[in-house]
Amino acid sequence: MSSQQNIRVCIIQPVVKQYRVPFFIELEKQLAKSNVTLQIVYGEPWPEEAKRGDNSELPEPLGYKVPTYRLFRKLLIQPSLMPWLKADLVVLEPANKHALNYLMLLLHGLGLKRIAYWGHGYDRQTSPDTLGNRFKRKTLHWVTWWFAYTRGAADYVSEQGFDEKRITVVENALDTREFRDQLSEISANENDKDKERDALGWNTQSRVGVFCGSLYVNKKLDLLFESAQLVHQRIPDFRLLILGGGPLENEVREFSEAHEWVCYLGPVFGQQKAIMLNMADLWLNPGLVGLGILDGFCAGLPVITTDIPFHSPEIEYLEEGINGLMVPPNVESFAETVSSLLEDNDRLILLKNGALNSAKQYNIETMVNNFAQGVRKCLNLF
Repeated sequence: MSSQQNIRVCIIQPVVKQYRVPFFIELEKQLAKSNVTLQIVYGEPWPEEAKRGDNSELPEPLGYKVPTYRLFRKLLIQPSLMPWLKADLVVLEPANKHALNYLMLLLHGLGLKRIAYWGHGYDRQTSPDTLGNRFKRKTLHWVTWWFAYTRGAADYVSEQGFDEKRITVVENALDTREFRDQLSEISANENDKDKERDALGWNTQSRVGVFCGSLYVNKKLDLLFESAQLVHQRIPDFRLLILGGGPLENEVREFSEAHEWVCYLGPVFGQQKAIMLNMADLWLNPGLVGLGILDGFCAGLPVITTDIPFHSPEIEYLEEGINGLMVPPNVESFAETVSSLLEDNDRLILLKNGALNSAKQYNIETMVNNFAQGVRKCLNLF
């Protein structure tokens, strides 16, 4: 396929998340350099999805929004025809709930459409032996190309027999450019940090662990609460800062109100979030770790978590003893690790520097370049 042709790539998504908007905009610019037109087909959030409050829209013609219907409250139906019909490559999320996927895979099997998958490879929050995961293992071969979130996801796909030469490791990331700038501004202006610390009733001797993320069961907040109490008994200057919202918000608020050394601020964004993370020493997340790990790295915070089996693929970004630590999933181990690290300043500084270095490695610029390179390889644009 000649790079002089007008080539079209269509990515189909159930919805567009806010954190994905910068990626799609930058990917459009990158692909345009190879005379490739990108279009994102995405659906209207259904009621349960809309409650998350993290969906967004894309400018036209990059974005092509369609209605979303649900069959049996599970199967997603997004009526669209022309965007993918005209595309030279269609990129799908490998999710069993998308009705359009089955049509696309059939067309690929008939040799009528070039299809790629973009995702994890399997559902890490359920057993590998579920019917859904067994079906994913079967169908992951039914595409031309794979855009794997991480190196580990690529290895999994390859281990299932998919040609590793047709796999692109995307290195899934967030657009942290603005956040990095905000953190730099805060670091250069200690007054903002001092004001916030005073407002919380803390002082420069306070040692702060921060949890920042969604508040739901897989985050293992009960383990965080119990561990934090043990840490505070050992280190009276220890403070726990909790940022985020979700189903367990009431439980978090009750815990905070019962312990004067705990502060819960709810969802925090932008400069305020930068100020909060800038006064912290550690990123504490005993439960599921996902893309939020990059916020911790940007703030130079070592990530402390546990070796549970249902982390998102981005847990691979944690390098033991370099930018964070992973411990057994019990209260005593977590509390001992946090306490010991706060009492060992040299080791803490080493891990903080490692976190900052990791922030430079995993970013949206790299992700865009990797994805665009994969598209070019898939379409033979060389």
